[in-house]
Amino acid sequence: MNIEPATLDDLPVIIAMREEASQWLAERGIDQWREPWPNAEAQAERIAASIKAGETWMVRGDGAIAATVALDEYADPKLWTLAEQHEPALYLHRLIVRRPWSGLGGRILDWACSRAHALCKEWVRIDVWTHNKSLHEYYMRHGFHHVRTLDLADYPSGALFQREADSPSRQ
Repeated sequence: MNIEPATLDDLPVIIAMREEASQWLAERGIDQWREPWPNAEAQAERIAASIKAGETWMVRGDGAIAATVALDEYADPKLWTLAEQHEPALYLHRLIVRRPWSGLGGRILDWACSRAHALCKEWVRIDVWTHNKSLHEYYMRHGFHHVRTLDLADYPSGALFQREADSPSRQ
């Protein structure tokens, strides 16, 4: 597994990976990522800004793009309390693993925690699709703890999880 910063050339690949993941989820009856959020243009702009800021990563396996993930310091105030916003944390976004590398996600989560620990952060946090219970269980199997679930009419990812940056994965 080789993890390197994404470039703007990776933007179409990341969008295609998200679409692939959306189709895979839909086949399982999960509505996550069915539509770009909040729309296709804003989604692409958000991903491009993350790439430009050096906060999006591409994961290569056997020379091919296996996964992508974003990791930043932005604590969304509609999700995280004021006290939580002041705690040293990195926030994980858009972890997408292509199906042939489906076992790679746990290693990427461990990498994210190692990176956070090296940057003197206490937590790795993520907001997860509110109704994707399988994904909630996945993160808990990988050492994340459920913080709370928010019911937000304008935001689909209200299930909040965190993992100590220096903690090993359980899986």
